[in-house]
Amino acid sequence: MEKRLEVWQVGSPLIHHVGVLVGDLEEAIERWSRGIGYTFSEVGRYRTDFYIDSSDTEPHYHDARISFSREGPPYIELMEFCGEGTHSAAQGEGIHHLGFMDYPDVDGRLRELEAQGIRCDGMALDGPGGKTLLWFTEKQLLHGIRAEYVAELSQPLVMDDGRPAYRDDRGFATLLPPEEGP
Repeated sequence: MEKRLEVWQVGSPLIHHVGVLVGDLEEAIERWSRGIGYTFSEVGRYRTDFYIDSSDTEPHYHDARISFSREGPPYIELMEFCGEGTHSAAQGEGIHHLGFMDYPDVDGRLRELEAQGIRCDGMALDGPGGKTLLWFTEKQLLHGIRAEYVAELSQPLVMDDGRPAYRDDRGFATLLPPEEGP
């Protein structure tokens, strides 16, 4: 069994987090804390002017309130409804995506899956015509759950009150203070 586990870890990326879409973030943090005993980061925002999804194929403003569990991997990412596309209330509460962090070639993975007929259903760029920060597969790929590929780049996170996010040992934005980070 150990040998098989090693092959899996080398050959396939491991799930870093499970994204869960919720209607009320504070209530969800309380519920998940009670239900599974996890503790969660301060509330932050994934905020960008360069998000593309089914609601608008031109880069647009996206401001998702989020919180990550301190326990993991896989970590739990709670995300409050926002916008009209991939994170909207129309998507319903529940598992939104399986997240793969620090993916070495997110654009290459996008091309690879598109060649297999799997389309992109949401992406964030680091600026006009810029690098891909993250992207989601269409949710039909995995029975109503998206896969999320996140680049080895700092993400546009700020704390809920607008102050800068914490920084990890690489200088990347995080919602957890350095002494608490994964």
